[in-house]
Amino acid sequence: MFSATSFAPSLFSEIVRAAKKSGYAFARFDRAPIAGKRFLLRNDVDISPRAALLLGQLAQENGAASNFFFQLNAETYNIFSDDVLDIMRDLRVRGHCVGLHIDQARFGEDEAAIRRTVDWFSSCVIEIDDAVSFHRPSASVLGKSYAAFLNAYDPRFFSPDSYLSDSRRSLAFVPTLASWLDAGKPSIQLLLHPEWWSGIDDELAVWTELKARRQQELAQYVTTNFAKVFHNVVPAERRNFRI
Repeated sequence: MFSATSFAPSLFSEIVRAAKKSGYAFARFDRAPIAGKRFLLRNDVDISPRAALLLGQLAQENGAASNFFFQLNAETYNIFSDDVLDIMRDLRVRGHCVGLHIDQARFGEDEAAIRRTVDWFSSCVIEIDDAVSFHRPSASVLGKSYAAFLNAYDPRFFSPDSYLSDSRRSLAFVPTLASWLDAGKPSIQLLLHPEWWSGIDDELAVWTELKARRQQELAQYVTTNFAKVFHNVVPAERRNFRI
């Protein structure tokens, strides 16, 4: 079913097209359930907002809605930077659900506290949607329903026998997904991590790109805020990154 054999934007597009050809409708976690066969395409943005934007663009080009969840406390990007906020806005304009990726170890699982966090971000930073996914979730949030927001692990969306993921940067899910599409499984949730899908198909190259991007972001910060101190120390050049 899929011709691509490695992580690449082309494989992502193949997956979307194959699901549509098999009669699946792409659903958002924050919208009313879709009648018929449902495909929940979920992206937990652990490392690369830029790769998330790429997948959002590809999903839109292929007529699919997707779901993107960003971390408040990621060390790999700054959710409050102009670049990341612009990406989040762009994804929403493209018709995707954009919410928070809640680190349970840091923020817990209390419904009221998470609701306040979502409300604060929407009112004080930029508007986001009322859906969350949990980062490295414990058993206590798997299959848990919340009244105040939608949990990607809510039993309405999630069960172990209808869920696949590229976790640990593995494509082992691909044959199973192909068989599920052929069988017409009523609901499928596929969790992807956009950083694996940037087109950089080498772990060392991903790490090298991430380090260079974070160094540039740090340089931009110190030269913007402490220009008189660092203007002769930090290189001024900027380049675009895929990670």
